[in-house]
Amino acid sequence: MKTMSRAIGAAWIGLLCTAAAHGALIGTGPFGLSPAIIGSIKPGDADEAARDFAGELKHPLTLIIRTDSDPAEVGRLGLWLRERRPAIELKTACVGSCARAVLMSGAAITIKPGTVIAFGGMSGVAAKAKDQIDAGELFTDDERSLASRDRFLASFGKRIERSLAWRERQAQLAPLPDDARLFLDAIVGGWRITQLSFHSEGFRFGLAGGRHRCLWWLPDAQGLQRLGLDVPGYQPASRAAAAKLLGVAEDFIYAGPLLGALPEQPLCGAPPGETNLPMLP
Repeated sequence: MKTMSRAIGAAWIGLLCTAAAHGALIGTGPFGLSPAIIGSIKPGDADEAARDFAGELKHPLTLIIRTDSDPAEVGRLGLWLRERRPAIELKTACVGSCARAVLMSGAAITIKPGTVIAFGGMSGVAAKAKDQIDAGELFTDDERSLASRDRFLASFGKRIERSLAWRERQAQLAPLPDDARLFLDAIVGGWRITQLSFHSEGFRFGLAGGRHRCLWWLPDAQGLQRLGLDVPGYQPASRAAAAKLLGVAEDFIYAGPLLGALPEQPLCGAPPGETNLPMLP
């Protein structure tokens, strides 16, 4: 067990820095007697949580899951949470794989005001890139193009593996409500690589999205309700706060309800033709 101090204030900041450097801290956290998982989730952390919290969870489980967590392992954590069904308390952020795997896994959920809750559209891009390569879409059969393909796979292989593993894990999670799945597919799910360009420092890629071209959805209280979550007094983060955490411009974030009928005009702005936007889940 990576046991945590119960100190608060400066000591809590130190815990978060340690969690960022060494993976998640799992145990009794800095919030009284509450169990907590804090930091970047790495392979093996779901098993550690299952061992450390094998007994009854008498207090809400506090979760502070960093955005650089391994998505497939967050998925495993979500599967474990769904089996145990503890009360969950979210602080700071729950984005990407956390939102998909963890948000709906507890018996009850409390969300600290201003916590960034965001569903992303970049999680599948690396896996889609592998699908496109296998289908012969991004490279031709000539020697120079094949050499570029091999260079890309060598540089991008780990990210592709993570994306494929996350895609497989998502298939094991409880399905989203049909209207939520269709909504997310429409506004954040259409991203794919259109072209690759190489230079001395690596590569850049062109991205194309669906009509609405959003990278993230920041749900309001109605959006959470449509996901099956009742969070009294929910106060979502601002788009500005979410954009800062996610490292994207506000124009790439749709903040609001789950829409049944989508407008003709894009909900979000289009990125440039070539971009190095992070392919986060």
